[in-house]
Amino acid sequence: MFLLEIVDLMALVGLLVQAFTAWVFVAVLASLQVDRRANGAYRAFLQAFVVLSVALTLMSVRFFRAHDTQTSYDLWADGALLPTLCYMAYMGLKAAFGLLLVRGSSRLVGVDRSPRHPWAPWGLVLAYSATPIVVSNIDLLLALQAPMMIACSAVALRLLSPSRGSGTGTRLLCWSFIGLIVSWAVHATSALTTQFGDTDLLRPLLSLNSFTDLGVQMILGVGLVVGLLESSHQEFLRSEQERQRLARALARDERLRALGTAVSGVAHELNNPLTVISGYSELLLLDDPNDRRAVLIHEQAARCRGIVRNLSTLAGQSLHPTQAVEVDELLERVLRGLPDGETTGGRSVRVEPLSHLWIAADPLGIEQVLSNLIVNALHASPPGGTVSVGGRATDQGIELTVSDQGSGVDSHLRERIFEPFFTTKSPGKGTGLGLSIVHAIVRGHGGSISVEQAPEGGARFRLLLPRADPRPTELTPAARPRSTAGRPLLIVDDDDAVRTILREHGEARGWRVREANTAEAALGQDLVGVAAVVCDLRMPGMGGAGFHDRLAASQPAVLARVVFVTGDMASTESTAFAARCEQPLFEKPFDYEELFEQLESIASSTAKTRA
Repeated sequence: MFLLEIVDLMALVGLLVQAFTAWVFVAVLASLQVDRRANGAYRAFLQAFVVLSVALTLMSVRFFRAHDTQTSYDLWADGALLPTLCYMAYMGLKAAFGLLLVRGSSRLVGVDRSPRHPWAPWGLVLAYSATPIVVSNIDLLLALQAPMMIACSAVALRLLSPSRGSGTGTRLLCWSFIGLIVSWAVHATSALTTQFGDTDLLRPLLSLNSFTDLGVQMILGVGLVVGLLESSHQEFLRSEQERQRLARALARDERLRALGTAVSGVAHELNNPLTVISGYSELLLLDDPNDRRAVLIHEQAARCRGIVRNLSTLAGQSLHPTQAVEVDELLERVLRGLPDGETTGGRSVRVEPLSHLWIAADPLGIEQVLSNLIVNALHASPPGGTVSVGGRATDQGIELTVSDQGSGVDSHLRERIFEPFFTTKSPGKGTGLGLSIVHAIVRGHGGSISVEQAPEGGARFRLLLPRADPRPTELTPAARPRSTAGRPLLIVDDDDAVRTILREHGEARGWRVREANTAEAALGQDLVGVAAVVCDLRMPGMGGAGFHDRLAASQPAVLARVVFVTGDMASTESTAFAARCEQPLFEKPFDYEELFEQLESIASSTAKTRA
């Protein structure tokens, strides 16, 4: 049936096996590609194997039919129409195969190798498709095809050189491109020697080129599959890391929500007695500023207030009223307020020039952030070490940095260092809340904080805060408003002790004080003649929020004279009210001097309006 020589038989078998293998790789790559449609590199390689499979199938049909004894030899002889059409498709498809290898390699390494003219690749494919019209000999067509394949393989090899990628799949691709370069150089040499030389010694090499191509093709296909699996594995690892990060963030948020709920319930119960204790300590100090016991009581009450506020901040339920703050002035206050002993052992703080840097911030909140970071940096630095504080303006805002000369923060700890209750200190040396509170304050300002390894060693904390326009210079201090004796002050609070201490402070300052234990009771009084009102938020009945809304609807002039206070700033109801309330809002335990200055200012404004 077949009139075949042994070499031609082996060549045909090799071609058929090569075509079959190419289609197998198309199926494998297509099945792996289902969930990776967006990956341009593997899509290009898949297309390369598709065009290669079609080209090899056409050539297999051409040579199989040419040796079929039942087929007319003239129909499949070189130069006839059918072989010419097969050769044209084969040459064009092999040119596309080479170009797709370059495209896939460039996309695999993220290098843009798009041609200057989009039609240029099509022109090259069409040019190679036309060569069988002029050259009908398959050996010469192989020789003409060699420069194209060698050039494409060389470019792809350069893109995927080992220095650019060390994965097993990438290395196999590199070896396959080296194999393509060598095999096509041998093909071209064998074809030219057979056609124009006086010897047929290289004819077997030319006839068996399909087996060489098969080996290279196997390496190329396996490299792609391995590369795809490696890529999928890396993506899985990244996804797993992201899942773990999100799980830690979720756990952190759950802890913060639990903490917020606990703080919300406890804050009101603690802050009311702290308000009373702080108020009476201030009254004792007014009688005798040198009373050591009164000073101690006042300091410890302030310390308890700070603890509760820090917990509220950590729960994300603390207010941060912002204003334009100059960084230089802020750092001066921070350095003046460093606890005694923090700079022992020869440790020092070096501040870079930070003039003309203004941030939109709550001065007390950011002062606490910088103080915490600088104290931590001093603790981390060795004796004689220096803590550096710098800053600069960026497109995103104002960036501040605090760097120490310690051992730094290990990379696996950097993601957890801002988690609440996480600490690397020994038991009893730290609560794990300091950096969590810092993170919460910065986040509450709409900023960000991160930690990295400083170039000179040690840790560097980087803060990004919103920029602010410089505050106009005040030429003369504003006159402090004072109330006229006998002005009526209404105190609305359900806690008897809080009303009592506010009454005593008010009467000491000359106010004529009235009381109400609920918002409903206050609304039942004549509010038109009241000069100022102090109203608690959390009370039985409608509470302070209902009092606000009722006055806003019926007596807005009276609402303008109200100052709200709360010991429960950790609750969502309080923060929601604070966001919509335009009246002053003080957190318990408050500074009585500041509170009554605000009341005196309101009373003076009311008196001027009535006048």
